[in-house]
Amino acid sequence: LKQLLLVLLPMLIEYLFIETVLGQTVEQPDLSWTKPEGKSAYITCKITGLSGGSYVHWYQHKDGEGPKRILYVKKDGTGLLYDPNHPDREDFSVSTGYNDLKVQSVKKSHSAVYYCACWTVDR
Repeated sequence: LKQLLLVLLPMLIEYLFIETVLGQTVEQPDLSWTKPEGKSAYITCKITGLSGGSYVHWYQHKDGEGPKRILYVKKDGTGLLYDPNHPDREDFSVSTGYNDLKVQSVKKSHSAVYYCACWTVDR
């Protein structure tokens, strides 16, 4: 069975440290995963300090390309929106509210760096 490496490295600063900005803490505890093709995978993002207007964004970064947003979702897990420009957007979803990115069925094309980000849009 073919193995597929999903590398789960956050941006460089988050790779080395837990980043805290405006009371929000973002941490991706798992640095890499290897999953067989066809299996599902969950990529964890631990975020604390989010306010009601916060959004969590998930990005995919393949070698030789710029990062592409896959989807974003409100803090409470509502308002899930897929980026219409991501070619594999339908292969992904969120679970456990908004924290975990789920890869429905791992494919070779999913091999990439994944990271989450958050920001608040309070009015």
